[in-house]
Amino acid sequence: MPSRSKIPQIAKATCPQRRSAMTDSLILVAFLIAIVFLSGALLAATPWFMKKNECFAVTIPESAQADVRFLAFRKRYAVAVLAVTLICAFALAIVPSVPLGKMGSAASAASSNAILSAAIVVAATVPPVVSFALMLHYRKRVEVIKREEGWKAERDEAVALIGFEGAPVPPSLAWNVVYVPIVLITLAIGLALYPSAPDMVPTHFDFAGNVNQWTPKGPALIAFPLLFEVFMAACFIFSHWMTIRSKKDIDPARPAISAYAYGAFARAECILLLVGGSVLTVVLGIVMILMMTEVLSLLVTMALIFAVTVIFVGATIAVSVVYGQSGSRLVKRLEENGDIIADNDEHWKAGVFYWNKDDASLILPKRFGVGWTMNWARPATWVIVGGFALASIAFVVACLLLM
Repeated sequence: MPSRSKIPQIAKATCPQRRSAMTDSLILVAFLIAIVFLSGALLAATPWFMKKNECFAVTIPESAQADVRFLAFRKRYAVAVLAVTLICAFALAIVPSVPLGKMGSAASAASSNAILSAAIVVAATVPPVVSFALMLHYRKRVEVIKREEGWKAERDEAVALIGFEGAPVPPSLAWNVVYVPIVLITLAIGLALYPSAPDMVPTHFDFAGNVNQWTPKGPALIAFPLLFEVFMAACFIFSHWMTIRSKKDIDPARPAISAYAYGAFARAECILLLVGGSVLTVVLGIVMILMMTEVLSLLVTMALIFAVTVIFVGATIAVSVVYGQSGSRLVKRLEENGDIIADNDEHWKAGVFYWNKDDASLILPKRFGVGWTMNWARPATWVIVGGFALASIAFVVACLLLM
């Protein structure tokens, strides 16, 4: 095994992508800016994706959606979230150009990486936190208006089962067998390229694209991408299972049409999970092996991963725009209903956490946001969440042992 003093020379000889470090860094920053902006735009548009009888996680009459007060709340929320998102994106754009000490020095590179890491964390967390805080603020204001107007459900109706044959259904979980050939193909590619792989494999890079960690060639060269693919597949399969097992969000006032809309929404989400999940798994797994065996440069690897990720996020936004939460945008042409048929505001803590011991449902659509959540009053929810947390910890530990 070569000594550590020789590792940089080996890396220079085996990693030609170092000469494009500045380009790699710019691509990374551009990708992060795109993700931050798309995610922030989705958060800002969330109030328009909700059902017509909900406003900031509060049940209201459908006829009240056009109330100028609620329209003002939604606009102010959107403007504030977009402003914060743009500030975070701008901060990410200027961080790489901030001069820090002598150019090219190790201390300067370390400082740049630390600042960029901090900027990424801030940009990823601030917009969602601001969005949640604003949702709570406007939720309280909507609740005040609801009490002043005297809006309440005179009866509590629900639909347990609908015999509507035309309602679309999500694809079966059996479709997730597609991940088996993906893993097997990745394994075959890894075994085929293993003999020609360099003795010292680059396994970690800084934000400028420079290699800062090498690992001797060994079984981990193949095992790590496979483990990553299996974990990714498990996450997407679990999301697919949640969608299928979710409580159907059906409006008692228009059961047939709302059942159709929800079915179409759930089907679109599951198709997105299947297609997007399999493509992401292929790219992240196979491209990782091709990069470590020097078939692909770091620049090409980053470009492929970033492109697929941005496309997946964009497709998620497109589904939200077309269908709305639970298919609400598919039924927007229906005649508005001035009554509140069912009101379960008391079960939605902070507007996003559902707690209802009397509801047998384990999974149900979100009240604010697109997707699904869980009934936190059910012990099974804590078992599932705890199991997923343990699986994630096991995955991280396995990755650390392999590297």
